[in-house]
Formats: sequence, C-alpha cells, structure tokens
Amino acid sequence: MTDPYADKLKDVPLYRPGKPPLTYFESDYLAEFSDTWRRSWGGQSSYARLRAVIVHRPGPEAAWGEVDPDYLNLPTGLPNLARMQAQHDAFVKVLRENDVEVLSLDAPPPVLGTYGIPLRSATYTHETLMVKGGAIICRCAPAYKRGLEYYQSRTIGALGCPILYTVHGKGFFESSNAVWLDKKSLPLAISQRSNQEGVRQVSSVLREFGVEDIHIVHLPGPLNTRKAQTGRGGGAFHLDMVFGVAAPRLGVIYPACVGYEFIDYLLHKKGFDLIEIPDEEVNGCPSNFLAVEPGKLIMPAGNPIVSAELRKRGITVIEVDLNEFTNAGGGPTCMTVPLIRDEEKDS
Repeated sequence: MTDPYADKLKDVPLYRPGKPPLTYFESDYLAEFSDTWRRSWGGQSSYARLRAVIVHRPGPEAAWGEVDPDYLNLPTGLPNLARMQAQHDAFVKVLRENDVEVLSLDAPPPVLGTYGIPLRSATYTHETLMVKGGAIICRCAPAYKRGLEYYQSRTIGALGCPILYTVHGKGFFESSNAVWLDKKSLPLAISQRSNQEGVRQVSSVLREFGVEDIHIVHLPGPLNTRKAQTGRGGGAFHLDMVFGVAAPRLGVIYPACVGYEFIDYLLHKKGFDLIEIPDEEVNGCPSNFLAVEPGKLIMPAGNPIVSAELRKRGITVIEVDLNEFTNAGGGPTCMTVPLIRDEEKDS
C-alpha cells in the first residue's frame, strides 16, 4: 500500500534520504505559524479586519456585588442581569452580522476565582493580550478579579492558539492597558491594574514580535472614593476606557485621565487626529469601541458627540445599547478577546 505522505517527505527542510536529521534548522516562527497552529492567531492592530473573538455571556456571577459594590467596582450600583444578557445577545448578533466568528469562554457556572468568590467581571473577557503569533496571558491586579487567567488560558489553549507567555512573579498586567496605534507601536499604561514589573514582562515579549515603540502612559486613580467608572475624581485604571484608535492616526481620548505627555506624543510624534471625549459622555465608554473592519466600529449607544465626530471623519459607527455593561465597567473592547485580526496595511 502506497504511503500517502511519502512524497511530502522530500519537501521537509534539510531532508537527507537514508541519513539521520540534522539537529536543527533555521526557520522563522511566523513563516510556518499557520501550518503549525492551523490558524493565523492574534493581531497587532486596533482597526484591521476582525475575524474571531472570545466572549462570555453574563451569568449569575455578573450580578453579584451587593455585599460591597464600592470594592467590586460598581460605583453606580448592580447591573440588571436580564438586561445585561439581552444586551450581550444583541452585541453578539451584531458581531455575527459583520462576519466575526464568536467563540465562548470556557467558564461553566459557578464562575469562581482564586479566592472563592464569583468573578463578576468574567463577562469582560479582554484579559489576554494578543500579538500576531499567539497569546500573552495577563495577570489581574485586584484580588476580586484574580482567577480570570485560568478560564482565559484554558479556553485559548483548547482552541489551539499558542500561549507565548503568562505574566507571573510580582508582575500584574491587564490587557486593557494596551491600545495598538499600529502594528509596531503599542502604548502600555501603569495604573491600579498594571505595575512596572508587569509592563517589563509584557514588553520583552512584544519586542520579539516586532513592536518597536512601547510608550509608557501613567493613569491617575482613586484612593478612597470612586463615584463613577471614569473621571469625577476616580481617574481611570484602564487605558482603553479613555483612549481608543479608530483608524490610522485617528484617536478618541479623554485628556483629563492621561498624563499630558501622552497627548503630546500622540499629536507631535505619531501625528494623530484626536477626538476629545466630553465629560458628559466619558462614562458611556465611547473610546471602548470595537473596530470590526477598517472604517467600521461598534460603539455603546448614547455618545452622540463622539459618534458624530467619528462619522465626520468617514467612520461607520454601529451603536448598540450596552448601558448595563458601561455602568459596570466596560464596552465592546472590554467584552471581547480579539483572537484573530488581519494584518493592517502599511499607511
């Protein structure tokens, strides 16, 4: 019987008939990436075509928090679970209508964390930083979120996506503190949710994958009082809650929650056109949009000033009612792990 793979052997690098293989051969990881891992996992863009995401439909854990809403980052109160689930379903429907593959987080109930309490923020799945080549599993900073890493790594590994690194030791880093400017430029924020050691660990991996410009952003945060998710004296602990990239050199920003040097960097080094988020819209998470393809993005409804400015610049804005999510901590970016994006075109 003829071996169906025999003819392929001659195409194997450094194949020598009748001789043992050489110890190793030089090859580029990304050149053989899709053949090894079956899909082009990852991406290094905020706005290139989105192919696949991980989401988690909120369950009972999402409405847990009455015991101490201030500690559990619920400054405006508990979400309504039924409305939250309906809004999540509507969001997933829009993703699928835009040809995005939607995969579920492997997190069967009860969704409990390291310290045995419900992971109320599990539905905000944006806790893994993807590069074109695999996943960097982040490590959540606050104890009430600790353990999300387990569900993330279990899901991503089972899908066949390579896990390149896991933040560990004394490091903390949450991927919402990274917002791609382009495939070679990635600001990283230090805040209540990411420390210097976490940034150091993540940066070492990013540089291996061609990220040349890593700009450190410092975010202000609260001490004892937090009256809103963003601003109003509470600062911001995630960069993507106050800054988003909608298209090449087009950003949406809330200046009051970033160091001015970051604004200067964006304007004068990177040549960005910046849309300023007004105070009355910042808690509607208008910078936490999700681009599904160049020139088209999903944004929480209720941000008329920012959405109008984006439309003036030729961006198609799909508005989805997500107020239960924005009140409880995030928008479309926070609700997804962008598993696969196309490579952005050089501009």
